[in-house]
Amino acid sequence: MLRWFGLVVLVGGLMLAACGRQLTGLGAPDSGSIQPGEMLIRFRVAGQLDFTHVTYVIVFNTSGNGMEPYPSTLLSGFSNYSFALVVGGNTNASLPLLFQYYLAPGGLQKIPIVIPPQLINYVPNSGENPSGGGEFTITFARTLLYSVPAQTSAQPIAQPTTLAQHVWSINFITADPNGSPPGIPVDSMGIGGPTDTTFRYQVDTTRAVDNVITKAAGTPTVQNPSAQLQGFEVINSP
Repeated sequence: MLRWFGLVVLVGGLMLAACGRQLTGLGAPDSGSIQPGEMLIRFRVAGQLDFTHVTYVIVFNTSGNGMEPYPSTLLSGFSNYSFALVVGGNTNASLPLLFQYYLAPGGLQKIPIVIPPQLINYVPNSGENPSGGGEFTITFARTLLYSVPAQTSAQPIAQPTTLAQHVWSINFITADPNGSPPGIPVDSMGIGGPTDTTFRYQVDTTRAVDNVITKAAGTPTVQNPSAQLQGFEVINSP
């Protein structure tokens, strides 16, 4: 099992959804609740959050190619992954980690990014899920995904997001924490769960956005309600 405890890491609208429904939208964005240049994400599951047995993953494709990053990396090989916020831990503590994905000789590589804590605010068990399930909230400066981490001269240089790449594709995944982050997919927002290739969600980061998306009714459930994705909210302040 991935060992999170004891790890000290300082990490911190265009919307098209093939499944799910929008409760609040572009007509009345609530971007005033965060600072300009920030994005707020609320991640909601059906049960209480279980950081020991579930890893919660927010995947970003900031390349600008418009393609969705899907959960089954065994099928996709992390295709269209640019960055991932991976939240895990144990019953006593949880924390978000940030990884960047980039193409290098031999295939796609993944590297951890260490960032100043003032660029991210993580609230576990933020308690705003209207259905009573579990929820955590992450607010981060979008410059977090414009950073290039320090690398040795022997490593290929990971390319940062550019200002022109302002339309981001985002996906939400729960995973079994065994193995390397983000773990083995258990559920996602799409109807296919861990192997879904139908879900689509995009945010134009140059616009004020407040989207609340719930997972479509009738989609397959998973055994652990703490890993059952229920929905999310994204607020963006240009």
